[in-house]
Amino acid sequence: MFWLTLAFVIDQITKYIATEYWRFNPTRLFNFFYLTYATNKGVAFGLFSSSKEIVIYLTLVIIIGLSIIPLFKKLTFWTNMFLGFIIGGALGNVVDRIRFGYVVDFITMPYWPTIYNLADFFILVGGIGIGLVLLWRRDIGDQRNSEGERLETGQIRSGESTELDFKNVHSESNKEWGDKSK
Repeated sequence: MFWLTLAFVIDQITKYIATEYWRFNPTRLFNFFYLTYATNKGVAFGLFSSSKEIVIYLTLVIIIGLSIIPLFKKLTFWTNMFLGFIIGGALGNVVDRIRFGYVVDFITMPYWPTIYNLADFFILVGGIGIGLVLLWRRDIGDQRNSEGERLETGQIRSGESTELDFKNVHSESNKEWGDKSK
């Protein structure tokens, strides 16, 4: 929740600054970034600019879907941080779309075709971060409790193991039917 709030608040503050200060006075930063003011009624590269309601509803569905992941899966610190960045960035952009009908963009670079904002940056960093976490982990989906026992999907949040003992299943079955393999 902290990372989501951090991403959202930073995004909204910088968009306010862009609207108030860089609207009529673009600024050069580190000789690489240009801080200016622009609006975007669509998504990336201005796509779907005529479908504002669809973009809002789809973004809200994605935000809700991503927000319920921690209810079903215990997340590591890094995964929680990157997921918070994605949700916070998406929430920052959808709030702009609902309030103004467009998203405030203010960062551009030479030779870069688009202008973006910090919400877009948080979404990008979160997506790359989750991708790296998934690549780095060799045990994707393999959660263990404090005793080191592997947990099934339903037990991940509670930390309890309900694994079945499959070692002796065939030996009991063979006794019932009369073991003919001997």
